[in-house]
Amino acid sequence: MANGRRKWGWLASAAALLVLAAWLMFQGDPPLPEGPNRVALPTWQRPDEVKRVDARRTVMVLPTVNDAGMVGPPPKPVDPVMKLMPTSVKHGAMVAEFNAIVNSDVGSLMLDCLFEGDERFLSELRDAGLDPATAIDRVAFIDDTVVVTGNFQSGAWKRLMPGNPTESDYGPHAKLYQWTLPDGGAEALGTWNGTMMLTGDSPQSVKAAIDRLDDQGPREPGVLTDDQAYGEMYGVLGVDTLAQVIGQNDEGLARTFREAAKNVRIHADVSHDVGLVADIDGSDATKTEELRRSLGGALSLARMQAQAKGQNDQAQLFDAARVREAGKGAFRLEAGLPYDFMKKVFGDCVQRKKHPPPVEAGEGDAGE
Repeated sequence: MANGRRKWGWLASAAALLVLAAWLMFQGDPPLPEGPNRVALPTWQRPDEVKRVDARRTVMVLPTVNDAGMVGPPPKPVDPVMKLMPTSVKHGAMVAEFNAIVNSDVGSLMLDCLFEGDERFLSELRDAGLDPATAIDRVAFIDDTVVVTGNFQSGAWKRLMPGNPTESDYGPHAKLYQWTLPDGGAEALGTWNGTMMLTGDSPQSVKAAIDRLDDQGPREPGVLTDDQAYGEMYGVLGVDTLAQVIGQNDEGLARTFREAAKNVRIHADVSHDVGLVADIDGSDATKTEELRRSLGGALSLARMQAQAKGQNDQAQLFDAARVREAGKGAFRLEAGLPYDFMKKVFGDCVQRKKHPPPVEAGEGDAGE
């Protein structure tokens, strides 16, 4: 996987998590269902998610030793995905409950759209033991490192690797696969304990992630912890990354975001309806309030513009989005989209792939 493609994948995923609802609002084609637009929002860890977190605590860590040489009580095992989280990130750290998503109502529609007309690629994934519906548990994007959890014991996935990579042991639980790109650069893929696959911008970034997994000593908490693992998508986004997304058509809003925001935490429920929550902590209470008002004003303006143009469906969707205060120097952005809306969006995607518009004469000739 080339660096450019990996970075594109990160940016596309990060942007989709926060602005999926807003992006769909702008499409305005599918009609909303009759009745109130009530979408459940992920605001706390539900009992089944608590059980899910506990079941994933499989990696042992060593107890702490104080200055007097006294050994502390044995700590709880930890989730390997949370254990490899760094203490800081530049772009962000997002986790997608991939298996839960693709086997949900919205996820099945998404797969229909994604693989329509590309059944051969889907078949190759299945043959390599990477069936999206069964073989993959979670996908995490941590800056320029991508982590996939699942069952990779069979090794059938190796047939998808380019060329003839070298294979070597790395630490007690990992294997490292490396190959050279045509431009002379190096690519690497690592597997850990047969249950995790890691790729990165360089072999060094893959090794660094594996080192965090294998280090059994005490360390500071990572940027994402167990208590934040709820919803089907969750994590933290870098301020600059998010500013690029929300301010792509408004540089003033992007500048205000960079000046005011300090931490951004994301949770999305995409099992049936799509509900999204972004908690934003500010570095300065006054600037944070300015940012909250700016975002609220942008939503109100967009709603009024849709109403003026007679685009009532768009107006209702914007009306469902909220910017709420969440204590001094903090606020919450909420957005929701009902299942019927999503069904129409992805259904239109399938139809466009089945019946693409005709290419006009002369179009596509450039660059040939």
